[in-house]
Amino acid sequence: MPGRQAHRGRGAGGTLDRWRGLPAALVFVALVWLVDVVTQTHAVFIGFLALAPLIAAAVEGGRRTAVVSAVAMTVAVLAGLPSGLFGSLDHMLRVAVVFSVGLASIYVARSRTQRERRLRQVSEIAQVTQRAVLRVLPEQVGDLRVAARYLSAYETAKVGGDLYEVVLTPFGVRAIIGDACGKGLQAVLTASTALGAFRHAAYVHEDLAAVAADLDLAVARDPAGGAAPVAFVTAALVQFGDTELEVVNCGHPAPVLRSGAVDVVAIEPPDRYPPLGLRRGAPPPVPVRHAWRPGDRLLLYTDGLLEARDRDGGFLPLPAIYDCLGESTGDECVDRIVARLLAHTRGRTRDDAALMVLDHIPAPAR
Repeated sequence: MPGRQAHRGRGAGGTLDRWRGLPAALVFVALVWLVDVVTQTHAVFIGFLALAPLIAAAVEGGRRTAVVSAVAMTVAVLAGLPSGLFGSLDHMLRVAVVFSVGLASIYVARSRTQRERRLRQVSEIAQVTQRAVLRVLPEQVGDLRVAARYLSAYETAKVGGDLYEVVLTPFGVRAIIGDACGKGLQAVLTASTALGAFRHAAYVHEDLAAVAADLDLAVARDPAGGAAPVAFVTAALVQFGDTELEVVNCGHPAPVLRSGAVDVVAIEPPDRYPPLGLRRGAPPPVPVRHAWRPGDRLLLYTDGLLEARDRDGGFLPLPAIYDCLGESTGDECVDRIVARLLAHTRGRTRDDAALMVLDHIPAPAR
C-alpha cells in the first residue's frame, strides 16, 4: 500500500482459482470414467459427466469451458463401447444431456467473464475517483509525522463517508477529520464537498473558526452534490503551532492528546456545536487551545471506531484505544488500533472508520 494510508479489502484469489478450474473439471471426468469402468454400469454414470462443464464454468472462461465440454462429450460417447450400449436409446439420451449441459455451461462462462470484465472496469474507475476524494497522505507535513488508516464498511469500496486531510498552509499545519452523514454515494459526495472546501479555505483564512464557517456554508449549499435534501458532516479541525495546538470541534468525537509517558487527555469543546451544514445562524464554535510539545501525539478518529460492536453488542472501550498510543511510531500505533478494532468486531465493521495519528517531531529528528 503506498504512503501511510491503508484500506481493508477482500483478498484476491480469483487468478489462482481460475487456474485450478480446468484441472479440477478434467479430474472429475477421469473419476467418472474410472467409476464407470469399475462398476460396469456405463449408462448410469455417463450422466454425471455433465457436472464437469459446470465446474469449469464457475471459474473458467468460455474457451476453457468448451475444452472441458468437448472432453466430457467424448468420454460420454466412448463410454458406451466397452459394454455394447453404444447407440442405444438410453446411451444417446445421456450423451444428449452431457452435450446440452456443456453448451449451457459455455454460455454461462462467457456471460460471467463479460460481467467480471465490466465490473473490473467500473472498479478501476471507482478507485481512481476514490483516490481523488481521499488522497494518500504524505509521511511528513511540516514538523508533523503522519499515519492514517481508513476501514470501509463495504468490501468492494475503499472510501465511504469518512474523511481526513493534512495540509501545510501559510498559517501552519492544519488537519481535518470528519464523518459525512448517510451511506454509499451520498456520503462520498458530501465528504468530497467538505474536503474540497477545506483544501481551499485552509489556505485563505487565518482564523480556524472562519475555515469551519466556510466548510459549513459549502456543505449546506451543496448537500451531497444535490443527491440529498440535507446533509451534514461532523468534523474536528486542528491547527498546529510550535508550542500550541488549536481545535475547532463541530459535533465530532474529541481528539485525544498523549503528552509524556502516561498523560492522555481528550480535548473536549466547551460546548457542543452543530455539525457542518447544520449551523443555520448558530454562533461560531470557540476554539480550544492546548499545549503542543515536541514528542506529543494526537489521535483523530471517527465514530466508526467508538461505535464498533462485538457479538454481544458491546462497544470498543476507550482504554483499549488509549493503550495503543504508547507505541514507538505512529504507524505502529494505528496498526494496533485497527487490530484491536477488527478483533473486537471479528472483522465485521458495520460503519466506516478513519483515524490519524500526528506526532510532533522533535527538532533534532526533523
